[in-house]
Amino acid sequence: MSKIRALVVDDSKIMRSAVKRALNNLMLADFEYVEAKDGEDALNKFNEDIEIMFVDWNMPNMTGVEFAQAIREQGNDHIPIIMVTAEKSMGKVDKALNEGGANEYVTKPFTADKMHKAISDYFDEEGNIASGDDEEEDKSFFKGILNS
Repeated sequence: MSKIRALVVDDSKIMRSAVKRALNNLMLADFEYVEAKDGEDALNKFNEDIEIMFVDWNMPNMTGVEFAQAIREQGNDHIPIIMVTAEKSMGKVDKALNEGGANEYVTKPFTADKMHKAISDYFDEEGNIASGDDEEEDKSFFKGILNS
């Protein structure tokens, strides 16, 4: 199993630790972490080795949505961005997924099960990032509910 380099972005060190702990407990992959305290810090730490990102919405200097938009504008459409946030309104979910370019949306407080459902499709059986050949489409808060 190769190491998956994950960028964890949250202004709370406790939440960054909670995300890392949840990911380690899921055992989907062998993660190596890069941490950032806000979107601006994350942009400075971002490089081509990053394979998946877990990003909070509300942060000083640059929000998670602004960070996601900046990453997408650089042409990094292949890197999964998982928004991990306390924002729960449908309007915010829609903005993160469709305007911000996030791939998934996990609300705080999250459970290991919620995190697993959000990210398991991004990994293959060997713990590597799965190649996503799905065509681009608008994402929906209700997609997971309707497909259950």
